[in-house]
Amino acid sequence: MMYVLCDINAAYVAFIQSFNPQFDINKTPLGVLSSNQGNIIARNEPLKSLGVKMGEPAFKVQHLLKKNGAHLWGSNFELFGDMSLRFHSEVEHFFLESCRYSVDENLGLIHCDTSEKLKDYGLLIKKTLKKNLGLICGVGIGKTKTLAKLASHCAKEPKWLSQTNGVAVLDTETKIDWALSRVELNSIWGVGSKTANKLNDLGITNGLQLKQLDINYVKRFFGVVLARTVQELNGVNAVELNDLYAGRDRICVSQSMGTHVEELGIIKEAVANHITAASIKLRGFNLYASAITVFINTDQFREDHNQYRNSLQINLPSPSADTGVLLKYALFAVEKIYKDGYKFKKTGVILERLISDEDMHQTNLFSQNEKLEVSKQTKVTDEINKKFGGNAIKFGVNGFNQTWRPKDNLAPKSYTTRIKDIPTAYAR
Repeated sequence: MMYVLCDINAAYVAFIQSFNPQFDINKTPLGVLSSNQGNIIARNEPLKSLGVKMGEPAFKVQHLLKKNGAHLWGSNFELFGDMSLRFHSEVEHFFLESCRYSVDENLGLIHCDTSEKLKDYGLLIKKTLKKNLGLICGVGIGKTKTLAKLASHCAKEPKWLSQTNGVAVLDTETKIDWALSRVELNSIWGVGSKTANKLNDLGITNGLQLKQLDINYVKRFFGVVLARTVQELNGVNAVELNDLYAGRDRICVSQSMGTHVEELGIIKEAVANHITAASIKLRGFNLYASAITVFINTDQFREDHNQYRNSLQINLPSPSADTGVLLKYALFAVEKIYKDGYKFKKTGVILERLISDEDMHQTNLFSQNEKLEVSKQTKVTDEINKKFGGNAIKFGVNGFNQTWRPKDNLAPKSYTTRIKDIPTAYAR
């Protein structure tokens, strides 16, 4: 068996560019901004080549972007999420087993065969994703998960692209050692920056040197995580993965507000919308929250503003996935931590200590241990919103004008999930 790691090139950029072919993703510098349109959170290779860094404030590089004909879009996470699901659904047809490792990465298992056939199989995956979804992907194939990830890195490396055509197969020791000797430690799955610096101090600067370390030495001085990475580089399967959608430890929804907010009522409106979004995610995973944390922050970048930040965690009497129940505790929390006289810029909620309906849960002495489930009201609301749109039914505290929301004039449309946003094609 061999592992295949399929990784979308500049995923957020690619999701939008698929519906905007007037921009060439391989030549035009393209990027995606954060939800408040302040920072660059996704870049294609031409934008990276200009020296624009991940997280760079857009205003700092505005002149550079204009000079080089770059284009930036805002964020639309409804579009990103749907395109990610389409990517995973499409690529999983090629695998015996698969793991949705991240939004833009899928790790699958296939039968082992000759190198030529493995290369052809990888090219077929690339061709299919390009044809059906308009996405360009790097495909890496290796004996272990870490080697497949390394192969994917090699497949996407610009200086090797003319040889790999976006597909790299590491199925022999010669190929593996060649690749490892040419990649930095930070490019290897499981090696963080602190560990890389510590290894560099010992004279270990590339992947091949790491592979050749004694496993007992690694366990003793670096721990079991790096030891597993070394095993994987030597062809031993030692890393277990959790499917992206198999479950969560916590769910966080937060957002910077489009303006500085002083009124408690507007902050409660923002928190209510965050709780609504978080509870929908919670029910999507068939999970229930046992605790909820609410936080509010002022703008740390405004030295002329008084600074204040606070949070409060509330343990629920019993696990819940009902929006109404979670909303009640969230609004109580925000009232407790709010302070008058401050200009708030960000608020958010975290649903924690998540359990499934099959897990054992602690009840009090006087309650019956009934099966966890959402209320009929929530089920009906979800069905109506699914049919008529996400805001067909909502709580009054969610508001209508929602003046707190950040500007989204640069955000792309929801091309794949809203009828009114389907692109129109004109024939000449």
